Amino acid sequence: MSKEFKVGLIALVTGVLLYYGFNFLKGIDFFSPTHKYYAVYDNVDGLNKSNPVIINGLTVGRVSRIRLLQNQGNLILVELDIDETITLGDSTVASLMNTDFLGSKGIVLTVGPLNNPIQPGDTLTSYVDKGLNEILASAEPVASNLNTTITRVNEILIGLKGSGEKINATIEEVRKTTVSVNEIISENQAELAVIMTRTAILIQTLNSKLDKIDPILVKTGGVLDSLSNLEINQTLASIRGAVDNLNVTINEIKSEEGTLGKLISDDSLYNNINQTMTDLDKLILHMDQYPKHFFSPLGKSHKKVMEDMK
Repeated sequence: MSKEFKVGLIALVTGVLLYYGFNFLKGIDFFSPTHKYYAVYDNVDGLNKSNPVIINGLTVGRVSRIRLLQNQGNLILVELDIDETITLGDSTVASLMNTDFLGSKGIVLTVGPLNNPIQPGDTLTSYVDKGLNEILASAEPVASNLNTTITRVNEILIGLKGSGEKINATIEEVRKTTVSVNEIISENQAELAVIMTRTAILIQTLNSKLDKIDPILVKTGGVLDSLSNLEINQTLASIRGAVDNLNVTINEIKSEEGTLGKLISDDSLYNNINQTMTDLDKLILHMDQYPKHFFSPLGKSHKKVMEDMK
């Protein structure tokens, strides 16, 4: 064999060993049989082939292929090679997230109950974890509010600068006042005890008096209620009697037995009274015109009266 062939063969073997060695260091075992599963994402920013597939921190596979589905709204299809000894259920979630603080991406599987295991070639439920940038972006309003709060606290502290001495002086005054009050209480403790005792006795006496007054107030209230009820009852009885008398009077008038009843029901009395009034009016008029007919010494005969009236 020529030297060129030997050099090429050595380079090829070296490249193959480096490739497999590098992937072995990444946790990929090419000699272990695997099953293929799939996951679909809207965005796989930072995910590359050979990135690990992890369950509870253990690498169980790798990303073998990433393909763009242009006929399905530019979704991203990710092919996963997972150790065939791993059983996945239909509740398994394939989360795309950072696997370290440097931002390396990986697929983290959350394996749920295995009551309904899935078959190789099935599609897993996908989830994209928020990256550090998104977390910081969502925390920006909180940070802004926190910054504003810190600024206001600093302003308050600056405004309080120099108030420490005033606060200390106020506290000292309060302490002195407290000491003075304690001294006064100590000096007058006996008098205060006497006052408290007398106050307690006075309160007990008042309570006993009030207990005696309560029955009197109850009886007084009952008497007042009785008087009020009596006056109201008498008034109502008087009104009822007056109404009854009025009803009797009206009934008697309507019965045509009394004078008023006959006057109202029989018009003959009215006609007689009316005729009498007419005759009386004529008589008064005659007396006014011919007084001699009535006031002469012997009066006048009917014949002369008739002649005078012609």
